[in-house]
Amino acid sequence: MKRIAYFLVFFLITCSHVNAQNNNNDILLTIDNYKITKDEFVRIYDKNKTNITTGEITPVNEYLDLFINFKLKVIEGEKLGLDTFAVFKDELNGYRNQLARPYLTDIETTELLVKEAYARLKNEVRASHILISVKPDASPEDTAYAYEKAMAIRNRILMDEDFDNVAKGSSDDPSVKYNAGDLGFFTAFQMVYPFETAAYELKKGEISMPVRTRFGYHIIKKTDLRPAKGEVKVAHIMLLTPAGTIPADEQKKKAAINDLYHRLKKGEDFATLAREFSEDKGSAKNGGELPWFNAGRMVPEFEQAAFALKTNGELSQPVRTSFGWHIIKRIDRKEIGTFSEMEPEIKYKVGKDERILTSRAALINKLKKEYNYKIKESNMPFYISENDHKTYINQKYLDANSKLNDTLFAFFKQVVKEKDFLAYIKNTHDQANLTPEIFKSAFNEFVDSKILETENTQLENKYPEFKNLMNEYHDGMLLFELTDKMVWSKAVNDSVGLHAYYENNKKNYMQDEKFDGSIYYCSDEKVVKKVSKIIQKSTFGTKITNDDLLKQFNTADKNLLRIESGIFFKGNNEFVDTKIWKENKSPENGNLVLIKGEKIKKSYKPFDEIKGQVVSDYQNSIEKEWIESLHSKYNIIVNNQVLSTIK
Repeated sequence: MKRIAYFLVFFLITCSHVNAQNNNNDILLTIDNYKITKDEFVRIYDKNKTNITTGEITPVNEYLDLFINFKLKVIEGEKLGLDTFAVFKDELNGYRNQLARPYLTDIETTELLVKEAYARLKNEVRASHILISVKPDASPEDTAYAYEKAMAIRNRILMDEDFDNVAKGSSDDPSVKYNAGDLGFFTAFQMVYPFETAAYELKKGEISMPVRTRFGYHIIKKTDLRPAKGEVKVAHIMLLTPAGTIPADEQKKKAAINDLYHRLKKGEDFATLAREFSEDKGSAKNGGELPWFNAGRMVPEFEQAAFALKTNGELSQPVRTSFGWHIIKRIDRKEIGTFSEMEPEIKYKVGKDERILTSRAALINKLKKEYNYKIKESNMPFYISENDHKTYINQKYLDANSKLNDTLFAFFKQVVKEKDFLAYIKNTHDQANLTPEIFKSAFNEFVDSKILETENTQLENKYPEFKNLMNEYHDGMLLFELTDKMVWSKAVNDSVGLHAYYENNKKNYMQDEKFDGSIYYCSDEKVVKKVSKIIQKSTFGTKITNDDLLKQFNTADKNLLRIESGIFFKGNNEFVDTKIWKENKSPENGNLVLIKGEKIKKSYKPFDEIKGQVVSDYQNSIEKEWIESLHSKYNIIVNNQVLSTIK
């Protein structure tokens, strides 16, 4: 990552998608046999020509000089083979994997998912559920049993049995004993996607059909819907009352939280009391402060009390939750942002959420058509009868002597054989439990993975902006590697050359004339005379010090003397300027100020004090010589006719 950081500083190249490229492939620059087009230069120049500090536009000719130096280094790095090392390739491939992710989903579907999520974020839904657990890879028998059980429970509710009572007696969700299945209010991204979708699409009071998630089947009842409350930021003081707390201890905690509440109302500092008394150790060290949260993030009692606070700084009365007693202080509140404000954050969450699988599936379906995907169904083991399935698998797919050369499917000039699928199965699944459903699911996963792998290899060919970005990462890493080798590390490790550079350039490290001493600010003429007499004695500084003077003239009721000691350069202090450098100034009350010390002539700064500066200058010197050598080594030709067309 540090290589890219250097490259960004050097060239200010962002990692966002660039605009569509022009088609101008005229050769602007030739370095030996390397040809650089106008298009490449303009693309980089347009992204970086504006000085981020001053806002000024860098002239084309000036920027071309920087660009040539950059290209010379990259070409030199390639000739030295620095981009062929395994470490370099692995790091570049890591960056590529990150950059490729958005291209391996369907853009249109992702945009719809983002808009859908924002629409849901504007509302909060409340729902209760009953969970019938079943594992994602459960057998058909177990899956069917769980579904039938869920349907039976749903029918009981439709026959007017109380949902809460049925949930307490049937749900596999451990929290049911506390909440009777009530999940409170929640919004997008707080539940698994299929559950979230069902809850939002139900009508108020409606009971869902069994909804399958990775946890099992859910029977969902939608109980309410309201506009989103936005987010709130609070601090709290908490006294714990864990399950099993005896009544006497419960009363002690209640009395303690009430005492803290009264102390706060009298004006004591919330953060101080939180740090001292709160038993939520994670937030106590921050004065009780919690991260921003919205509906569904906290237990209902806490959430309700926090959102009920009307103004920043307002305190809640003590609030009881399943964790204990809380006093809540509102810090800030914000409403849900506009779509444009929230779009980047939502896109990020969609990319991390299981709903992105919808977008990936949409892309795979498009690619199957684009790549002319053809499946040979006659060779698919899950198309034969279920009774013969296991025997078929054992005989054909698990027999070590089986050839497995039949074609399973073909696409994009590729033919995928049975043996390819077998290798995948062995790496990803337990062969002892290959049911027809698991086998079919594995096959679909295998097909998807092969198509996405192929698409991944085509990104540079299909998307010019991706290719350009990868070239920039490659060149940036190469630039860092070579500059470190030829300049940075070389300068740091060359102690002999570093000291020689310092000796040969000492004139650049001159230290201005300075005064080393003390300034005595006296309250009146009498103090001036007494202090002057003392500091003129030969014993001053040995038997009598500045501290002795301060003790003598400053008492509990009087402060007659102030002393300022240290190194003073010209311009640091008007009294020193007047008395040491004879400036034509007359500072006010100058007659009440005494100066004692010595003027030190102009001198060279010691190497140890300015080593960092010398290293930096030495690196710049090495780099300058290196660039000059590269200019001599390579034949550089600029097409001025093409250059003149760039603005």
